[in-house]
Amino acid sequence: MAAKEEKIALKVSKNSIIVNVLLSVVKLIAGVLGHSSAMISDAVHSASDVFSTIVVIIGVKISNRESDKNHQYGHERLESVASLLLALTLAITGVGIGYNGLQTIIAGSEGQGLVVPTLLPLIAAILSIAVKEGMYWYTIHAANQINYGALKADAWHHRSDALSSIGSFVGILGAKMGYPILDPIASVIICVFILKAAFDIFR
Repeated sequence: MAAKEEKIALKVSKNSIIVNVLLSVVKLIAGVLGHSSAMISDAVHSASDVFSTIVVIIGVKISNRESDKNHQYGHERLESVASLLLALTLAITGVGIGYNGLQTIIAGSEGQGLVVPTLLPLIAAILSIAVKEGMYWYTIHAANQINYGALKADAWHHRSDALSSIGSFVGILGAKMGYPILDPIASVIICVFILKAAFDIFR
């Protein structure tokens, strides 16, 4: 990877970290204060983006090293390793979110009262959809410009986060309309989106 391409990849990745940290904090606060398990799960998903982007940065640094005695053809293949780590991170996050969502659904079916979310997480879901979709297009443009696979994988992570926020929005809205069970169901839907994204990246 040329110096110019590395500079672009690192700039995009650093911007991604800043956006994801801020968005994770906003969604976590909205989820806790607004009593929404779906939004809390969505916040965890956004937080996992921070780790995945760090993996991309590490991949950029390592893959750009010169050939040496143990790597006669350079370190470019480590870019694929970075993408695989990202896929694994997504999968673990998805399973965790799905498990917590199922636990809440089971508790509700056993007669335990479910809390109806407030308007705050609903607003946070709309904000998240807009921001994450924008980050997807921003990142995929840069990834195509420099033809860097790990950055493309990170772009799809943004897209999966936007899709999970759509699931949150639907679940929270349904809960506010009188079906509180839809909020934890949204957590399970988020799990499916995340696992699909993880599979696509791994493939």
